Amino acid sequence: MFKKYSITVLFSLLLIFTAFTGGGFAETAEQPMSPETAEALADVYEVNAEIYKEIAKVQVKAEKMYADYLAEVAKTEDASKQAEAWEKYDLKVDSMIADLKLKTEAMTLKGMEKAEEAGLTVEMEWVTVRFADREADIDPIKVIDW
Repeated sequence: MFKKYSITVLFSLLLIFTAFTGGGFAETAEQPMSPETAEALADVYEVNAEIYKEIAKVQVKAEKMYADYLAEVAKTEDASKQAEAWEKYDLKVDSMIADLKLKTEAMTLKGMEKAEEAGLTVEMEWVTVRFADREADIDPIKVIDW
């Protein structure tokens, strides 16, 4: 009994010491942010805000187009007319999303270039966005380090 208790206590102490030592005592020396870095971060946030604004515009249009499609399908029982309405809707939404992806990718690449010139470490962050009945990955900027 005493042997099992001793092993349990030793194991618990080992676990506690490995979990709570090291990182908690490391020094954290925060360096003040330079004005250039602050400006570069502000530029990145501005680019991301523009990207999200463009996403919102397309989301609103896609939702309206989807509602129109559903209303059109509800009006008719003819399968060929329903299929035609789907094709029309599907092509328009896919085109809008493709245009959005091209536009946001150009914005992201330009913003990343400026940020890297200012000394920031950035990467493209793919975010899944819902557009009515479908999803697409859009690419805002993620700041890794400065």
